[in-house]
Amino acid sequence: MAALASCGGGGGSTPTTPSGGTSATPTPTPGVEVRVPLMAVGETVAASIRLVGGLVTPLAVTRTGETQVVAVSRVCTHEACTVNLPTSPLAALECPCHGSRFQVGGQLVNGPAPRALSTFPARIAGNEVVITGV
Repeated sequence: MAALASCGGGGGSTPTTPSGGTSATPTPTPGVEVRVPLMAVGETVAASIRLVGGLVTPLAVTRTGETQVVAVSRVCTHEACTVNLPTSPLAALECPCHGSRFQVGGQLVNGPAPRALSTFPARIAGNEVVITGV
């Protein structure tokens, strides 16, 4: 995965995996699509997707219900730090640089980020989650 620029001057943020969670290694498929193993309801896993132009974007993929999943960019809308995964089921995604918080669906909880995280189409297909790039 390519390194992304971070805010805050010196150090970038390091993605973390919630304790007891699993970190899924995405399986790229043609047409800017990523597949990750289906996780438990409430669990969030890290993935990444290569967009048109080659930009690799880190994702947070959360199973919010038996048949519902969401995929959001982990690039903070404040200064592009990589937000951390939730530390418990369905908890907030938190930016380690300046404290912005987001719901697992990407909605802004508090700033300084000016807007929600970008979302990606995601669906459950058998025992996988399929995320489609835009």
